[in-house]
Amino acid sequence: MSSHVSENPYLIQENGEWILVLERSLEHLLEDVWAALTKAEEIPNWGPFTADRDLTTTGKVRLAHIDAPEADERQGYVLEVNAPHLLILRWGSDILRWELSGNGDKTVLILRHRFANYQDAPSYAAGWHLCLKGLTGTLAGEKIPSMVGENALKYGWQELYERYSKQFRKK
Repeated sequence: MSSHVSENPYLIQENGEWILVLERSLEHLLEDVWAALTKAEEIPNWGPFTADRDLTTTGKVRLAHIDAPEADERQGYVLEVNAPHLLILRWGSDILRWELSGNGDKTVLILRHRFANYQDAPSYAAGWHLCLKGLTGTLAGEKIPSMVGENALKYGWQELYERYSKQFRKK
């Protein structure tokens, strides 16, 4: 288990694409975090989309954005599952890689979001920041309001976007 967890997202460029990396140390059991990430009924409690099935086996999955399900429904695909440590999911043309490692009642979560357009980095970082905040609250048993889409603006998305725009500005 990593001894250092960065709360700040960072970018890596690889093969002409970008990877946004977010790390969180969670005060929750590995199995509970895994269930929140993979159970179809749990995902909308914290995530940006709904899934038409659990994400526990490889294969097609329909992902609909919570804010505009009809307008933004994407064909997803679970590429790899190694429960309860690894979930790799295609979301439209992007790849989401969730890595979990546990130590007692703590879990380190690393999300790697692979995408093509550098300009999307601040938006993705702000969105995932709020989603991971929602995940933490959900795991703690709190009833968390949706913090995605239009609702995200109420929870600091614009400020986060501006912060990450500065952080990711090319030198």
